[in-house]
This record gives sequence, structure tokens and C-alpha cells, in this order.
Amino acid sequence: MKITLQTIQQLKDKFIANSESVIEDFGKFKILSVSQINWKPSQKNWSIAECVDHLIVTNNLYFKEFEKQFSEMKITTDCSKTEVKHKWLSKYLIKSVDPSNSKKANTFAVFMPALSNHTKEVFDDFYDLQKRLINLVRFAEDLNLNEYVMSSPAVKIVKENFCDVLEIIHLHDRRHFNQAEKIFNHPDFPKN
Repeated sequence: MKITLQTIQQLKDKFIANSESVIEDFGKFKILSVSQINWKPSQKNWSIAECVDHLIVTNNLYFKEFEKQFSEMKITTDCSKTEVKHKWLSKYLIKSVDPSNSKKANTFAVFMPALSNHTKEVFDDFYDLQKRLINLVRFAEDLNLNEYVMSSPAVKIVKENFCDVLEIIHLHDRRHFNQAEKIFNHPDFPKN
């Protein structure tokens, strides 16, 4: 994946559109039974519900930091003219979570899903969190997301700006939807 030049506003618009799309796509799994959403092709693989829970755990860590920093300070810019400036290491992270990258990656412990039987509420929880993220990004209409910086929840010495985080979230969400879809299409996936 080549990271393209874009303005902060273009990134926010892309994030919102992709987040709404992934909500809709995950919605197709809501009709499945509890046993189907918890089915795994093997013990080393995640279930559909674990993929969703992993996104909830991950996105919630970022959401809390966005919310905290936005309430503490306002660093403004004209987002339609200000280009996104990804940090060097974040460019690597963005490429690693891109759905077109077929290389399997292990997750950090802080991002691990609950490894238990999930209910179908996991989809509602995901939907609610994604909507809150979308609203937060809309609320940040003139905030310079290049200037808001946080430590990575996984590796505290790694710094990510909020433009990096938006790019990572929307690609990571799509990557795990694709993973859930592969589980759903597995030849041994239960019929009910």
C-alpha cells in the first residue's frame, strides 16, 4: 500500500465513510446464532465474535485518548488545506494493518479480545463504539489532528498522531472484517 497525500479533511471524510461501511458489513453477521459467531476453524484462530471484540478493545483505547485530549485543548487549522503528516513509524504500522497486506500478524496483549463465549450484543457494542468514534471525528471539524499525539497503547515509547490513528483504525477494522468473512466462508462453518 502506498500512502497517498491527503488533507486532514479528506482523511476524516474517508474515516467516516469507511467506518459507516464496516458497521454495515459487520451487520450481516447479526443474523448468525451464538454458536456460529463463536465458532473457530481451530483453537489458534479467532471466531467472528473475537474479531469484533478485538476491534472494540482496540478502538476503545484510542477513543478514550481522543476524547481526553479534545476536552483538554483545541489546536485548530483549516483542515481542508492542511496535509496529513504521518509519523515515520506510523507509516510502517499503517502498511502492516492494511487489508491488502496478507502477512499474518500477532496482536499485542493489550488488544486481545476476551477469549470466551460472546453474545450477539458484541455487534451492538461495536456499532455503538463506531458511532461514538464517528461523532468524535465530526466534532473535531477544525482540529489539527497532526498536532494531537499519543503513546501507542501497545508500545508506550511509540508516538502516534491522531491522523496516524484514524488511518490505522479504518484499515484495521476492514482487515478484521475480511478475517471474519473468511471464517464465515470456511467450508466447516456451522450451518446454524
